[in-house]
Amino acid sequence: MLLVANGLIEQPVAELFRRHNAALYNYVAWLCQGNTGEAEDVTQKTWVKLMTRCADYQPSAALRTFLFQIARNTWLDQLRGAYERQRDMLDETHLALPADDLSPEAEAQLRQNLQGVRQALLALPAAQREVIVLRFFSEMSVEDIALTLGEKFETIKSRLRYAFARLRESLAATVPQEPLP
Repeated sequence: MLLVANGLIEQPVAELFRRHNAALYNYVAWLCQGNTGEAEDVTQKTWVKLMTRCADYQPSAALRTFLFQIARNTWLDQLRGAYERQRDMLDETHLALPADDLSPEAEAQLRQNLQGVRQALLALPAAQREVIVLRFFSEMSVEDIALTLGEKFETIKSRLRYAFARLRESLAATVPQEPLP
C-alpha cells in the first residue's frame, strides 16, 4: 500500500486487488443482503476511494482493516441515500457447496441446511450479522473487527455472543426433532 501511495505503481495495485477483492466483495455482499448489483457497486466505489485516499493509510493498521472501513462507510453512505435497496435472498456464491462429489441426497440435505443458515444470518440484527460475517467469512480477528467498525473490543465480543445465541435458537427451531422411543 505504501508503494501505491508513493506514486500509484501499477503492479502493487494489481497485487492489492488480487489479495483482497474476494474478501471485500463477500463482506459487502453480506452487508447488502445478497444484492449483487449493489455489492459490486459498493466494492468498485471502495477501490476507487482507496486509490484516492491511499495517502491516508497508516501502516499501524492492517490494510484489510482500512479497506473494510472504507467499504463500510461507502455502504452506509449508499444506504442513507437509498434505504429500499435491501433484498431478502443471497446469491448461491456466498455460501457455496463444497466441490466434493456428493450423493444427490447429501447434496439436497446440505442445500437445505445452507438455506437455513442463510435465513438465520439474514434474520440477525445488522450489527450482529456484520460481526459474524467479518469474523467467519472475512476471517478477521476480534481486534481487527473492532478497529474496522470503530467499536470497543468488548462490544464486538458481546455482539458475537448474542449473534451465536440467536443463531443457535434459530437453527435449533429448523432441525426436525426425532421422536423419543
